[in-house]
Amino acid sequence: MKKFLLVSLLCALAIPALAEDRELTLEQRIEKLEQIIAEQNKELKKQKLDIKKNEKKLSLATQEKTKNQDDELQFHGYLRTGAEGNMKHGNKNSYSKNKEYVGRWGNEYDTNFNINLSKKFTQSNGAWTKLTVQLESWSDNYDNSVGDYKIDLTQLYIEMGNVPMFTGAFKDAVIVAGKKKWDDQQVEVLDYYYQEVAGTGLGIENIKLWNGSLNLAYISNDFKDGELSNLEGEKAEDIRAYKAKYTYGDISGEVMYAHAMDNDRIKEYKNNLETWKRDAADDGFYTGLYYQPDNFFGLEGKGQHYLQYATGLLAGEGIGKIDTDFNKRAANDAVTYQLGLGGIVRLGDRTHMLVSYRGLRAQDIEARKTVSYWSDGINMSPYENSWRVNKLETDALVLRPIYYINQNLDLWLEAGIARKDTEAYNGTTEDHLLYKISAGPQLKYYVGNAETSLRLFVTYIGDKTERRENGVTTKSTVEDVITGFQVSAWW
Repeated sequence: MKKFLLVSLLCALAIPALAEDRELTLEQRIEKLEQIIAEQNKELKKQKLDIKKNEKKLSLATQEKTKNQDDELQFHGYLRTGAEGNMKHGNKNSYSKNKEYVGRWGNEYDTNFNINLSKKFTQSNGAWTKLTVQLESWSDNYDNSVGDYKIDLTQLYIEMGNVPMFTGAFKDAVIVAGKKKWDDQQVEVLDYYYQEVAGTGLGIENIKLWNGSLNLAYISNDFKDGELSNLEGEKAEDIRAYKAKYTYGDISGEVMYAHAMDNDRIKEYKNNLETWKRDAADDGFYTGLYYQPDNFFGLEGKGQHYLQYATGLLAGEGIGKIDTDFNKRAANDAVTYQLGLGGIVRLGDRTHMLVSYRGLRAQDIEARKTVSYWSDGINMSPYENSWRVNKLETDALVLRPIYYINQNLDLWLEAGIARKDTEAYNGTTEDHLLYKISAGPQLKYYVGNAETSLRLFVTYIGDKTERRENGVTTKSTVEDVITGFQVSAWW
């Protein structure tokens, strides 16, 4: 039967071959035909494989692109809490004592957390947008009344990148809009932000210019003055700021101008039997230079240095900030300088040290220069110089060496010393010598990008004060020994 079929196929398909090979026997012709069929089957299989490969390529080309990590919902955050007590009274609620001068470890008695959520969406043309939300809650001591403290919406903003209309220097630029902490920069050992412009604004970042990047932003902040918030119609005003920051390698330079809206409403007001007269600043200027090299003055490590200058509205202890309830209400002629030197330096295979020095000089930082008192409920005495701070000088040095025992255990020590000298408008001076030394072990766990730490500490802390008022000098010293623990985590 097989031979009959082959013969039939031979007659139908191989007549030319038969004409050329008339001398071949029937068996030879059948064998030759089988070879032809085998070659055709082989070619057919090859074609099928090619079709499958093309189908796979087509499927990969047409299916949705695999999402990268940034396209997924991101969940990050930070928390800290703990407990402490002194030798006399045991566990108690306390407050951080000048941690921005003498250091935070063993001197940070608060509960704080922030939660950050973000999600990136990418279009088929590569344009993307990213949504970011931050929730934060903070209490100023360790306690069990967490529910008494509200949760604030501290950041809510969007970013837009790879904008199709952007070309040239703007090709990689990102549009940013919403409520944000703009360009915040922190000294970790102090938990001190030497620059943080908080507010709602509109900006464009990462403009390529001269081998560097330029950020531009307009920011507003609704300043709620604590003294005026309870007075009807005296809620203070908006602060408007215009900021530019240029970064080239390890160096960044920043300038900012800010002005206050409806400032005349707060320049004079009555408070009980007193009348305050404010020389409140209408505007202010700020400039900052930041340097973060990949070494610590030539040693192995990382530097963090800053030089700042501010006037008017942007001057004061909170130099460069528009949240003016933080740096009080600066006077119109206020001037402030600040120098910061620090970073992290490697001291050996198992030891590194965090270092921070900051020195600040400020004058006319409080607008409430004069005050008058009601003498009999009807008549008012002349304006007098107030007890508010006029001049402020600070110098602070903090060192934190850490010795690594193993992957999960450190021994740490943190020592800080500072002076904080003030002079009021009425001539009263008050000089503080602040000092602290803390030590203890730290148990830590690293899993991916997350870190959890448990620190036990013993802290010796003190404040020596010398006050001169109306020709009389008084001296006092407050010291304490505190023990406790703190847990912190970030992810």
